[in-house]
Amino acid sequence: MENLKEKLDRMFHPKVVAVVGAKKDNNYSWLRSQIPVKELGGVVYHVNIDKNEWPGAEELGFKNFSSLVDIPEPVDYVIVSVPAQVTPFVMKDAVAKGVGGIHFFTAGFSETGTKEGADLELAIKKMAEDAGIPVIGPNCMGIYHPKVGLRQSGDQVYGEGGFMGYISQSGTQASGFSMEAKGSSLKISKSISFGNGTVVDCTELLEYLGDDPDTKLVGMYLEGARDGRAFFKTLREVVKKKPVLIWKVGLTEDSARATESHTGSVSSSRSLWDAVLRQCGAIAISSVEDMVATAKALINLPPLAGNRAALLGVSGGHASELTEVFASTGLRAPAISDSAIDEIASYASRVGGSFRNPFEGPSIRPPENLEKTLTIIGNDPNIDFVVMEVAAGATVRTPDFIASRVQGIKSFQSKFKKPIAVVLTTTNPYVEDVNIRQIERDFAEDGIVAFHGMERGAKALLNAYTYYAQKEYISSPG
Repeated sequence: MENLKEKLDRMFHPKVVAVVGAKKDNNYSWLRSQIPVKELGGVVYHVNIDKNEWPGAEELGFKNFSSLVDIPEPVDYVIVSVPAQVTPFVMKDAVAKGVGGIHFFTAGFSETGTKEGADLELAIKKMAEDAGIPVIGPNCMGIYHPKVGLRQSGDQVYGEGGFMGYISQSGTQASGFSMEAKGSSLKISKSISFGNGTVVDCTELLEYLGDDPDTKLVGMYLEGARDGRAFFKTLREVVKKKPVLIWKVGLTEDSARATESHTGSVSSSRSLWDAVLRQCGAIAISSVEDMVATAKALINLPPLAGNRAALLGVSGGHASELTEVFASTGLRAPAISDSAIDEIASYASRVGGSFRNPFEGPSIRPPENLEKTLTIIGNDPNIDFVVMEVAAGATVRTPDFIASRVQGIKSFQSKFKKPIAVVLTTTNPYVEDVNIRQIERDFAEDGIVAFHGMERGAKALLNAYTYYAQKEYISSPG
């Protein structure tokens, strides 16, 4: 489609939005979701041929029309929630009105596996492409742009922009990710649920976010791509500019059957998919939790120059576990130099602790020793980054515990460019009902990345290291 970027810009920054088919049965949910557009200076109209639905929309403050063509000003973005059989008539009106773009929430198309559904989808596709109108969907939740108030659901925050873009074939995965990100202090720039991707597919959306100055990193939940060759060509170009994290489902026989019935996507083998991602420099993700953790590592930490970690544990057993987890993931915890060991021994007892790497006990427990040891670690050329275990239960038992750890970490950050992150654990000491999310946010407010659990932290940091290593390799001449 010609001038697609400009057309998508118009959709993402609408002055006028029209919601077609809002109903009392679902509490006018699509209208309610767009109330922030009005609060932020935009205009939202309700379109419905059934005038019995008009009073409820009026009570919410929306003006009603029977057709898109009756709206007395240009319409930039249309949200359609009508039965599938009605969509061609809405599309015809949209073409006549010359709208900027359309999001079809409506399902019942090719994903049903029926000829009727496939024919309806082809009819919409032909009308849209002939008129040069971008369509998001059908069978999706559309656009979330918090800065302008466009939302996929009424639970999403708005009014402030972010730095992470998200592209999802699934509507619930898109809206769910935005909530997961919010809980982890990640802010969304733009998010798109594209469903069947009949007119605008993941490739075009990836290219768009790749060029978007507000988006520093792109996450994707994919069931399939309409044109695999074009997708991977675009992916390779976008990765040169910013990280791309891809959570691909449909790589097993059973999940492939699920994705085909969900969005009509055809499966591919895991080995082929992983190989192509590596060649492109993208990062394979396996869950929403991994997506959030890896995004935090890439956005909020300095680049990882290598895979060698200094590991600080809360006890001997935990230090050993921490080392096992990181080494099993593919990261390393090399011993520090003999001279560094001797320097630490000048202020910390060798009894009841360890400081060869991992570190635990007297060398890091008192705040003054922690700062000294972190300085020695920062100066060690064999260490690329630092990971500190923090017992979540200790933050409850000792209220000033976080403050002491924050002080030591911030002192390190002021002296060194090496990344330093926290992993939060819950078993020593064990305390009921510890709010891990709140502890993560407390650290985030001080500019410190905290991961819930050793495994999640190790995987996120490995992913970050892998991205930087692959980017350097792909960008190198020859």
